[in-house]
Amino acid sequence: MSLIGKMILWTCWLGIFYFSIAIAAPSSQISNGFEPVQVSLSEESILDKSHYKLAEIAQLEGSDPLLLEKLANITIGRTPLPGGRLVATQSLIRSKLRPHIKSQYLHFTGAEKTIIRRSAFRVSGEEIDQSVLNHVYKELDGLDIKPKLLSKSRDIFLPKGTLEFKIKSRGKYKREGGYRTYEVAFSIDDKLIKKIPIRVYIKIYKEVYAAKDTIKRNHLIQENDLKKIRKNVDRLPSNYVTDKSILVGKIAKRAITSSEVLQNNTVTSPPIIKRGDHILIVYETPSLRLTAQGIAMQKGRLGDRIPVRNTVSKTLVQATVKNTNFVQVN
Repeated sequence: MSLIGKMILWTCWLGIFYFSIAIAAPSSQISNGFEPVQVSLSEESILDKSHYKLAEIAQLEGSDPLLLEKLANITIGRTPLPGGRLVATQSLIRSKLRPHIKSQYLHFTGAEKTIIRRSAFRVSGEEIDQSVLNHVYKELDGLDIKPKLLSKSRDIFLPKGTLEFKIKSRGKYKREGGYRTYEVAFSIDDKLIKKIPIRVYIKIYKEVYAAKDTIKRNHLIQENDLKKIRKNVDRLPSNYVTDKSILVGKIAKRAITSSEVLQNNTVTSPPIIKRGDHILIVYETPSLRLTAQGIAMQKGRLGDRIPVRNTVSKTLVQATVKNTNFVQVN
């Protein structure tokens, strides 16, 4: 081969060599003689963003300012949840930078890995629990209550900002006392961040009436038959009695044991008409009123419908008890 041919071949080979280098690395690296970028990882980084960039976890040194700025703004990953931590290793960072620079042009110094923490506002579990209890007392203000949390709340970590939390009870239909679930909603800068449920058992105490001694069926209840006791009404039927006037003068529909809490449906009004009583039968319309003497065929309370026999015609009619003296035919 001639000398000129060898020179041409040598020139082509050099061109191919530099072209391959240009593909492998940015032009800014070529112009600076391929000086490696020095990456010095921080041992720990505390951030307040959802993602982190290389410049936030490491210091970069090199001779190409444009390249350093490009690498510094590359997003490496997501930060942990508020209050959490994660570890970013050199291998992770290399994999994120690989599309932008060859690994041989990176030189890591300092720590082998960096710990990334997310800055947060901590709300203690004690503060959450006390806030829920305060809400219960306010919600049931005026009642004799004893609320108890079923479990202690854990501390929670929220992004920094203006904190606001609201508490409300779940469910539409609530018994007096018993188990309830309260929801605590945390907002930062008017944005809802987190909701947590809190279970509470609430004892509500009231003074109710119970039998002082055993009360027999059909006994006319007097005030000295009763006693007032403080009771957790969560475990009582809903028709317990707190007003003794509802009971005095009524009769027991069944036998009531000593200390048994009385209910509305345990007693009834005594009959005001007895079987065999002579009463007045009244039939009345807007334009007509008829009366007749009759005999009650069974006892009846105010408002009861009982059979009554007309003493003259011997006819048996159904009539409503109006008072102790007369019944009305409808």
